[in-house]
Amino acid sequence: MKLSNSLPMITLIFLFGVFAISCNNVSDADIQTNAQEVIATNPELTGVQVSVQNRVATLTGVVQDEAIKTYAENQVAEVNHVTTVINEIQVVPPAPDYSALDTSINSGLQDALKDHNTVTATVQNGVVTLEGEINERDLPTLMEKINALQPEQVVNNITVK
Repeated sequence: MKLSNSLPMITLIFLFGVFAISCNNVSDADIQTNAQEVIATNPELTGVQVSVQNRVATLTGVVQDEAIKTYAENQVAEVNHVTTVINEIQVVPPAPDYSALDTSINSGLQDALKDHNTVTATVQNGVVTLEGEINERDLPTLMEKINALQPEQVVNNITVK
């Protein structure tokens, strides 16, 4: 009789043990899917990929700054069943926007070149490229005017006579 009274209790303990073990048996693919969903919710993390192996999440890709890199790591670390995060994300700042500088330089170029009809100039990404011919005595004056426009760089392809 005692065995029949304790059988439901043993069955309950057994089922609880099986349930506890099965709850802990989550696949890496499921963890990876959950981590990818977390990453996908933030547009700043579009360059980030997540792979999971043995519950270790590895982050790769490119972001614009260290704060975003750390944010990605923290978000994935909070995903259920992730035990460790390896953060291999590279930080590559966006290319500078030279459009305002190019506009400013272009507006000053007409004045700088007005006395030098045989010289032309182009501007791209803050770099002024000079072409044409100039007398040796006029070159320092022209270069002074060009440098006063504060370009990032001057490429001098002028032929000096």
